[in-house]
Amino acid sequence: MLTTSLTLVRAPNPGPLTGPGTNTWIFGLDEVVVIDPGPLDEEHLRRVVDAAAQVGRVAAVLCTHHHEDHQEGALRLTELTGAPLAVFHRRADRVGNLPLHDQDRILAGRTELVAIHTPGHSSDHLCFLAERERLLFTGDLVLSGTTSVIWPPDGDMGQYLDSLARVSELAVDRLLPGHGEPIDNPGAALETLIRHRQEREAEVLRAFRDGPRRPADLVPELYAGYPEEVLPYAGQTVLAHCLKLAAEGRLRPLGDGPDQVFAPV
Repeated sequence: MLTTSLTLVRAPNPGPLTGPGTNTWIFGLDEVVVIDPGPLDEEHLRRVVDAAAQVGRVAAVLCTHHHEDHQEGALRLTELTGAPLAVFHRRADRVGNLPLHDQDRILAGRTELVAIHTPGHSSDHLCFLAERERLLFTGDLVLSGTTSVIWPPDGDMGQYLDSLARVSELAVDRLLPGHGEPIDNPGAALETLIRHRQEREAEVLRAFRDGPRRPADLVPELYAGYPEEVLPYAGQTVLAHCLKLAAEGRLRPLGDGPDQVFAPV
């Protein structure tokens, strides 16, 4: 007997940060939740409403985090469906918002989801775990075909790695990311992602052997061959690595601000 349904409606917002577009997931049966409505694009949101109507009534709209490519269309979708918006509790700043805390449970028709607080990409980032179906909706914590940008100060590399380690301990069979295709080998994908970040951190640390440098100055050598359009975002991730290393006492910050310099210890 079918106890749940999963539908993907991809938003028409492809780009260097969004890949083929934002994934809007519809999950449940009889009653459903919509995860990450995506941008404020009327045609996309009406496609979501139509797809949800094939399965059941929209009981709630969930957002993994506050970035516009995931949440901009949320209020409009609540108008179209009459469903409440559920977000991380510190972002629940509108009347009628449902505040979500770590380990809160959300009913989705005949099944339920568990909110997992996974900061790092953003301080309010949530993943949603379907325990019975062994699925994890990962938002921008884990992406398919690329890596997540960590943009300080709201993004934090240490928290990001801790969140990856936390979800690695969950018994799931499939990761459903905020961008790209579903990931059917969660253990291997998470191990590869953690190893990639550790290797990049080692490269960043080695780059300071010759003395003080700005994180932005490391980007051309660390990201040689990458498209020009992604380099500003890569610079933020390098900065996040430097801030993590400084917090651990492995680099020494010299001043602060957008042109902050770090020095070897």
